[in-house]
Parts: sequence; structure tokens; C-alpha cells
Amino acid sequence: MIRRLAGLLAVVALAVGAAQAQDELVIAFQGGAATLDPMMRNETTTISWQRHIFDNVTAFDREGNVVPGIATSWENVDPTTWHFEIRQGVTFHDGTPMTAEDVAFSIDRAATHPMSEMRGGLSTFEAATALDADTVEVTTTAPDPLMPANLDYVRVIPQALIEEVGEEAFAENPVGTGPYVFQDWLAEDYLQLEANPDYWGGAPAYDDVRLTAIPNGATRVAALLSGEVDMAVTVLPQDVPRVEAASDAYVSQVPGLRVIYLALDDVREDTPGMSEPNPFLDTRVRQAVFHAIDMDTIADRIMSGASTPASQFLAPFNEGYVEDLERPAYDPDRARELLAEAGYEDGFTVRLDAPNDRYLNDALIAQAVGGQLGEVGIDVEVNAVPRAVFFPEHFNNGNSTMAISGWASNNTGATLNGIFHCWDEDAGLGRFNPFWYCNEEVDAMIAEAITIFDADERAAAFGEIIEKSQTEDVAYVPLHYQNQVVAVAEGLDFEARGDGYVFATDVTPAD
Repeated sequence: MIRRLAGLLAVVALAVGAAQAQDELVIAFQGGAATLDPMMRNETTTISWQRHIFDNVTAFDREGNVVPGIATSWENVDPTTWHFEIRQGVTFHDGTPMTAEDVAFSIDRAATHPMSEMRGGLSTFEAATALDADTVEVTTTAPDPLMPANLDYVRVIPQALIEEVGEEAFAENPVGTGPYVFQDWLAEDYLQLEANPDYWGGAPAYDDVRLTAIPNGATRVAALLSGEVDMAVTVLPQDVPRVEAASDAYVSQVPGLRVIYLALDDVREDTPGMSEPNPFLDTRVRQAVFHAIDMDTIADRIMSGASTPASQFLAPFNEGYVEDLERPAYDPDRARELLAEAGYEDGFTVRLDAPNDRYLNDALIAQAVGGQLGEVGIDVEVNAVPRAVFFPEHFNNGNSTMAISGWASNNTGATLNGIFHCWDEDAGLGRFNPFWYCNEEVDAMIAEAITIFDADERAAAFGEIIEKSQTEDVAYVPLHYQNQVVAVAEGLDFEARGDGYVFATDVTPAD
């Protein structure tokens, strides 16, 4: 029997303790939550906002370790069965006791709801059952050593309430067990919260928290320096010196999990970003794109040290990262040769879609990439638009031939199922693969890898998938790993997380 127990002595670090509650804390993000239904959007900012209200079943700490949440420990009782011990004495914000049935319901909803964006991270799920008041049993269709990590995708909700009021009403007035109680919200704009004095992890340090969206980077920093907000998330590299020169603010910056990448349509002959037959169907053209992009120059001149050129889709922190996999060299002559070999010695024209307010200097990166591709004969029309337009109108529905996006996850299995798996709407696989990269051999490799319990063997299997999909298929062109950069008012203690999440519970008054 393979067994894993965790958390009997672990403590979820919430930076609360016995500190006396303080005045309102205002945190400015680049964007806001798209929804407060915790199953419907798998996106870092949305999840950051939601997790003030809801607790996860399990969670990743800032070092990438799986730690207890509502589940305090877990055991693999046989290859396809896990038992999770449930934290006792927890209540929802409306005073209703949280039960094992609520936890089982939440897991089932995340894994099976047709609109859930969490399904890809729970691909082996079969059933969740409350065995008793203390235990939830999760069964899987295949051995799944990553199930404790996968339950990071599940935030616990009250079954009776959502069934009574309906999903739409619940999303407008959400009730969770988290450190903060919902007060008011305007989608993509702000979220007003009040401390939960009965929180099982201890009362938060701040009575009132306001999460707000300020899309423009310079405006976000100006709001911090003027005292309008206490923290500015996703500080642009060019704005870092302004903060460092201020006497009443500082920058917390750490290497990040997020890879910024170029997605290319390698499936459709007729593709929406160009008028001619799709050149990206030819692997040599995709390889040419790789060789045409000088990421060292972009990292130096545009990112000012706030990024590292990416050798692969996984970040160095991820399980399965391939240490000796090198990024194809910047070689415009080789790029031209490959284009000529593929029959495009005269080049072609393509539209590059990108957000202009989601990632660090995303529009500038798109312009730089477009210019470098132009040097080898690929005429690029850059279409950089707000994230509220880019994702629903271009990226999420495949209305693009070439696009810049980003991805960050501690969970390599979920990354492979979400980004590299063939699109399977019924199973929720390939949910974040809108350009329909599809290799059935890779799918089989993923299905096998996620069942391997030996961590070293599993990491090696993940690495083989990355090498095949990137080196042979050129499924994506990774650009760089983006640092997490947060500006903080003097008088507050805060350390940025590499996974990009920002929680008020990680902020305390400075001593």
C-alpha cells in the first residue's frame, strides 16, 4: 500500500496570529476577478480574489509544497482510493457548520460541472463521498498520486445554499469559510471584504480589505506613492526605480512560475489571423519563429532584469523541468533558411494577438517579437488589446493564428492536461489549449505519467513529454519566465510569492 500522510503538525501560514486588527488594507491589481464562483475561472488574479472568501481543500505553500487546507491529512488506501481527513469546527460565513458532505460536493462540482475550468486538473476523478463527519473518500479511474495536489483546484462551498439560491445568485453573494467575508463586488473592478473574526486560522490582521483593479501600470504605482493604495501588484520594470527611489515604499520581487509564451495555430489550414493557407502547419516554420526571437535582448531592454529567457514551458521550480534542455539559439540566418526550406523564402503576413494589460510589458513584448520576426521575412501585424477583449474574443475561442499568453502552475500534471492535451470538451482536457495542438502519442504519455507514484520516475516522464512536445512538435514557443513584482507601502511586511498569488493574509503591520 502506498501511503502519504501530511499535515498533522503542519500549520497554514496566514500571517495573522495575535496581532490587533488594523485599518483598511487596499491592494491594487492589474485586473479584477472575472467571477466569484470558485469553479468557473482558472486564472491567477481571479483565484487570488476568491481565496480571500473561500478555503481550498489543499493548497500549495510559497515553496510549492502541498499543505493542508480544509483537509488536514490524507492517505492513499489503495491505488485508486484516497481518504482526506476534514478539519472540524469550521463554519461558513452565514454561521452554517461546514460538513464533510460540503467538501465532497465541492470536489464533485469542480471535477464534473460542464463549465468548470478546474476539470482538467481533476482528470482521473470518479467520485467523492463523505464516509463520516471526519473523512471524505475520493476514488479515481486510474492511480493518481497527484490527487492531494489536484485538490488545490477545489474551494469549499456550502452545498445547501448553492442548491437553494442557484449558481448565479451564489456568485453574486458568495459564502465561504475563508478569512474574509464578502461585502460588495463589481466584476473586474473591486472586491470589498470584512474580516472573519471566527476564522479557524485566526482573525486576519486587517478588519477591512479592498481589492481593486487599476489596469495601467504607471497609474497603479502612482496610486501607491500617493497613499491611495497600500500595495501595487505586477509592477512594470520601468516603474521599479520610481518605487525604489521613494522613502515610503519598497519592492518585493522574486523569480516567478509564470511562463510567457507564443502560441501558434498548427492545426487549421484556414486560420483567422491571416488570409493565406496557414504556414504554421509546417514544423520548420515554427522552428524558424523560435530562432528569430532574441529573448536576451528583450529581457535586457524591455524587462530590465524582471524576467529570464525560457528554455521550456515548465519553470525551474516545476516537477519535470528538464535541466539540460537549451533554448534554440537566436539565429536569424537559420530562421530564414528554415522558411525557405518550407517554401516561404518571400515570407508571409500574420496577425499577432496579445493583451496589453495582463502581463509585465505584454504589449511591448508583442511589438518586439513582431519586429524580430519581421527581420526574417514574417510581416507581423500586432494587435495588442485589453485583457477583457483578448481572452474572450481571441485566445479562449481560437480566433487567432498567433498569440502571446502566460501560464503559471505548481502542478505539472494539470499543466500538461490543460495545455498540451488534445482538446476534449467532455473530459475537460485541453481546456487551455485553444490552438488545438494535438498529438495522441503525447496524450498517452500524459495519461501514463500522472499515474506514477515514484516522484523521480514521474518527473522524468514529465520531462520526456516536454522534450517531445517542444523539441519535436514545437507545440509552443516559450519566451521568458516573468518575475513576480509587488510594490508595498512602508509600514507593511509582505513577501511576494513565485506563483503570483497575492493574499491580504500575507500582509502584516511592520514591527
